[in-house]
Amino acid sequence: MKKVMFFFFSVMILSSCVDYSGYTEPVVSSDYALKVNGSTVLNNDTVYLAIDQVALLEMFDAHGNKVNAVFYSSNLNSSFGNGTIADIKYTSVGVYKVTVSLVGGDKTLTVYLSVKKSTSFTLKINGNVVSSGSTFKATTTQSLKFKVIDADGTVITTNFDFGNGTKIKADSTLIYYADAGTYKFTATTGDKVISLTIVITKGAAEAVILISSSISGSTINATLGFRCNAIPNFSGTKTTYVAGEMPNVSWNKYVVSEITSIGGVDYFKWNVNVVSGKFRLSWIQQKDVNSTFSYDTCNWSYDTSSSFWNTSDYLYYFYLRISNNTVVLSAN
Repeated sequence: MKKVMFFFFSVMILSSCVDYSGYTEPVVSSDYALKVNGSTVLNNDTVYLAIDQVALLEMFDAHGNKVNAVFYSSNLNSSFGNGTIADIKYTSVGVYKVTVSLVGGDKTLTVYLSVKKSTSFTLKINGNVVSSGSTFKATTTQSLKFKVIDADGTVITTNFDFGNGTKIKADSTLIYYADAGTYKFTATTGDKVISLTIVITKGAAEAVILISSSISGSTINATLGFRCNAIPNFSGTKTTYVAGEMPNVSWNKYVVSEITSIGGVDYFKWNVNVVSGKFRLSWIQQKDVNSTFSYDTCNWSYDTSSSFWNTSDYLYYFYLRISNNTVVLSAN
């Protein structure tokens, strides 16, 4: 108690002797960065490592100076470093949570170290392997599904940059390039980067397209697009129906109202939840002179150039299937 009182008294005396005029309290930045193996990671990011690969962790302040921190692995329930730098490696596959806390402060950053048998990653577009550094060609009317898998075939959460201003972090994603051109694409997983040149040309508008999809067990959740101007005398103000058969569902009609533009082409959007199988349908609008709905007095969509057109009964035939955990739209 005497020491405390003496220290306090001493501080008070010293303070009374110092001229603080013009003094400004220094600003201590709270912006800190964590680096793993030399690459800056965001809070709660995942870094991919191979078994027995060393992860070197460092904490830096806003000026790029190393700062003292405590490095803690929740999986080991212990600290593995205390200072400006620490390293750790794991001998088993798994995802390990590591927290780095600033010494003498309240700043804590978290990183997840995902340890795999190999950090060899592969990019797939529409189910096909595409090599880093190559050129990929597509059209404005093609839907492109991107995903990155590891050496075991597991889909990896990836930062996709499509080079057209679109950036998405996801396990997989499906997009269209609306405009023709050349795009620099990157897929980043931790410190691994796959780069492509994507060349998009103007494509002929297919009557039926797959806009987006996901899989839930054996059920396909899909958004289909039907080209608006395939209907003779198409009008955006008229009620439009999709009529036909879906897998395991007999003939019926469904109102479609939402229109989206893809590659400069207008499409009706239709959401379905179905099992894999065959579709047999068309999209129709009532003719101008009729006010009461009848299948016999409609303008039916018509496109003999479509790969899905069936000339025997003037309907569109196509299939939605699951292949390699991906939804595929095909004509047969």
